[in-house]
Amino acid sequence: MKRFLFTVLCVLFLSGCGDDSRPKDLPALYPCSLTITQEGGKPLDGATVELKPLDGGTRYNPLQFTDANGVAVMTTYTFNGVPAGKYKVLVTKNIEEETTTTDKNTGEPVVVGGAKYRYVEKIYSDVQTTPLEIEITGKEKKVVQTFDVGKAIKEGRF
Repeated sequence: MKRFLFTVLCVLFLSGCGDDSRPKDLPALYPCSLTITQEGGKPLDGATVELKPLDGGTRYNPLQFTDANGVAVMTTYTFNGVPAGKYKVLVTKNIEEETTTTDKNTGEPVVVGGAKYRYVEKIYSDVQTTPLEIEITGKEKKVVQTFDVGKAIKEGRF
């Protein structure tokens, strides 16, 4: 009897591990991998990449972070892929800089402050100004595209 109950509980548990979390209004998704570079081809690690539909479209904006190779495998609502459509590509990256001093008693460095700076020019983080666009038609097996976001900057302490 215990074995039967254990089996029933396992079946119930596993049946709940399906794809039920996918919203019913989430459209079909197509594989999309974007590489973000800076300064003529250097991979941009740790940048946020977001796709904003040109038509105002879906409430599910594809979003991902770049890896050490500058690659962002785009996801929409935690699912791999991007709905068909035309998009503005937004890229942002901020860096944090700590201010340190030396502790008089121990001689150890101590963080006393810090600031954040924009590392990618602001034009790439605004739908109105970014020149980066991509179209996902659904006909491609996988969309793979590279975008360069110009020179590295240290701007706008915030």
